[in-house]
Amino acid sequence: MARSALFVLILLTAFSPLLAQAKPGYMEEELNLDALVKAAKAEGELVVYWTSSRITVAAKNFEAKYGIKVKGTKMADPEQAERVIREVDSGKVQVDAIGFEDGPFLEAKLLPDGYVTSWFPKDLASKIAKDDQYPLVYQWQPRVFAYNAEAYPKGNPITNLWQLTEPKWKGKVIVRDPALTPANLAFFATIVGQPEAMAAAYKELYGKALAVKERNAGWEFLRRLFENGLLTMNSDGDIGDAVGAAGQKDPPVGMITMTKMRDNVDKNLKLATCQGLKPFMGYALPTYALLVKNAPHPNAAKLFLRYVCTPEGIAPWTVDNMGGYSSNVEAFVNPANEGSWQVWLPKLLRLDNKGAMKLRQDILDFWLLYGKAN
Repeated sequence: MARSALFVLILLTAFSPLLAQAKPGYMEEELNLDALVKAAKAEGELVVYWTSSRITVAAKNFEAKYGIKVKGTKMADPEQAERVIREVDSGKVQVDAIGFEDGPFLEAKLLPDGYVTSWFPKDLASKIAKDDQYPLVYQWQPRVFAYNAEAYPKGNPITNLWQLTEPKWKGKVIVRDPALTPANLAFFATIVGQPEAMAAAYKELYGKALAVKERNAGWEFLRRLFENGLLTMNSDGDIGDAVGAAGQKDPPVGMITMTKMRDNVDKNLKLATCQGLKPFMGYALPTYALLVKNAPHPNAAKLFLRYVCTPEGIAPWTVDNMGGYSSNVEAFVNPANEGSWQVWLPKLLRLDNKGAMKLRQDILDFWLLYGKAN
């Protein structure tokens, strides 16, 4: 199935009943860790698809700890979904576990239709918040607006999202292409689902009430943002390079995950996050860790899912300013990541998976109408 065809499938899913069961595809298991390790070692290997390139480091660490060989492949959500559906439907499953970011599609399709299971080890119940146990979130990342600190030495050049709709920023705001980035579609859908925040932010900035021509203040913001020459790229890394490259006189601002802040060292970029941005700096991006139906190495998969939920397993995403945060309260918190996850949460919009799935087609059509046309 081509990527475009898969996206049609995603859009069509918006019209199917969401979460027909209370917790479709949920498995909570009392854990005998020694027995699980023994069974996993007997299987001897593991195949995982993950959204992050850091999976190769986690795989290497897991193999060193347990002697279980891991084939970890970085893969975007649309391709992961396509492969999992194809493998399960054909009865020729190759992958055991996935690290997946598209929460709306996960909760509307993959979980209720049985393609994946949200497996949770009960021995971690006291360490991972209830909301993160189903679907199992192993990592949170802030995806936030960033600017070039060299070009703006006095600090953040924007204090309110509505400024991005002004002529000054025309053609100078970059996000990942929403047609290829389900999380950004969910972000836009959550904005229109909570319009009060955008209306209040407009009044705070301009001292008057917003004149709304669209369905609500959220839709009004999106139209103005899209019409203002919103630029798109296919990766956070590309956006980080465009925003943070040294020597720019009039650089753009862009939305990136905090993991890209490491490029300030690796690539001599000048990235800084737009702290204090109203009504929010960006959104809280979850990565879900899931067991695939009929996984050929189910015990190794379970052990790996538990592993990435531990301080040791999450380390490739959290240490050395990697920008990720574990859902496990005992996991290492790096001060270089600009504070704990509890500090970040009030600054971010938490995505509404159910609402986002219902609005996905409307948001995409809106983008194609007002964004792509400009």
